[in-house]
Amino acid sequence: MKKIILSIVLFLVMLTVVNAAESESPIIKVTLLNQDPTPARAGDTMELRLRVENIGGGTVQNLEIEVVQNYPFTVIDGPALQNLGTLYAYQTAKNYINAQYKLKIDKDAVKGKHELKVRYRQGKEEGITVSFNIDVTSKEFAQIIYVDKAKLEPGKETEMKFTITNIGSAPLQNLVFSWSESNGVILPVFSDDTKYIKYLDVGDSIELKYTVIADVNAKPGLYALDLNLKYEATNSTSTVIKTKAGVFVGGETDFDVAFSESTQGQTSLSVANTGNNPALSVSVRIPEQAGFRVTGSNSAIIGNLDKGDYTIVSFQIVSSGMANSSRQSGQRPSQQDMQRLRNQTGIGNNNLKVIIDYTDTTGERRSVEKNVPIQFRTASGENTQAMSHLPTRQQTGWWQSKTFYVSAIIIVLGLGFVLYRKKEWRDRILNIVKRKK
Repeated sequence: MKKIILSIVLFLVMLTVVNAAESESPIIKVTLLNQDPTPARAGDTMELRLRVENIGGGTVQNLEIEVVQNYPFTVIDGPALQNLGTLYAYQTAKNYINAQYKLKIDKDAVKGKHELKVRYRQGKEEGITVSFNIDVTSKEFAQIIYVDKAKLEPGKETEMKFTITNIGSAPLQNLVFSWSESNGVILPVFSDDTKYIKYLDVGDSIELKYTVIADVNAKPGLYALDLNLKYEATNSTSTVIKTKAGVFVGGETDFDVAFSESTQGQTSLSVANTGNNPALSVSVRIPEQAGFRVTGSNSAIIGNLDKGDYTIVSFQIVSSGMANSSRQSGQRPSQQDMQRLRNQTGIGNNNLKVIIDYTDTTGERRSVEKNVPIQFRTASGENTQAMSHLPTRQQTGWWQSKTFYVSAIIIVLGLGFVLYRKKEWRDRILNIVKRKK
């Protein structure tokens, strides 16, 4: 009996000694405080905070903690191994130490729970490893990666295409795409601005087509389109993407050139801006061409022409072939010369080539070529082709012409004949009178 009692006493004493020894030793406890975001998304980053406590009665120095970099986690923006310094006895509750990490999740990580290992040790000890389960979800992400039109002409129907691509690692469903322009300058026609896509698999793209018109009175410039894309992931969570795209309204224009008049050595042309955009720094020039020659300057600067505006420009234009012929002879060209000139130069269709240079609303210099039928007026007032400004011979008296001399000769001969015939008839009458006597 005494032996049993002695054994119990000894056991209690030993237990007390062990408990006392353990209470004087440090006990490290590591727990997962939080992660952001939850769940972590494949291909993205997350911030991890670990709570480190000493629930034992002893002090620990040079405590090191390390995140083991196993798939799919990689430590970025800092070391994987951190030295937390000294943890005193019973340093718990609000006195814990916070260890913070930034982790990159592999883009190909599958959806589910992934084990994250954390090792801590004191000095040269082997260390103790604890594990935590991190929720990872696939990356659902769509991107509007292409808008096929960067420039719209006012008042003209234009097809505009938006391409949406699933660049994530999970399918998308119930996509809703829409766009708008805050000033109402650019609007869709034949449909509204909203398109629906039921399903878009990983890596797939879809093209959404619209017919749009920019207001014909729109001020040239860059306009912002507000793009909105809403979609659902496989876990039925909705995501909205809002972005912008720039579209330029403006660009080229067109001109109409018409013959106005030809007087006193000047040929006038009417130049009108018939397009829907203003033209800047407009100039008109007459290039070298067969059948025509410009005396003086062959170009004229107009300046700016708003749409619908027109102006008059004048040039000294002569027919190159006829002018040379007349200059050499000093005489007015004959009808045969005029016909020969038409045959040689094609003046029968009398199209004058005119080039208009201008700067469009995008800042690009452009040229427009026009063929203008023109008519010149002769001194007699008859409309002819390409006969204006030709040197003419001086007027001379009719008695100095060949016709006068020919006519005079004929008259003299006629009078002579008459006189001769008159003498012959007088002689006959005298002979008859003598016979009667």
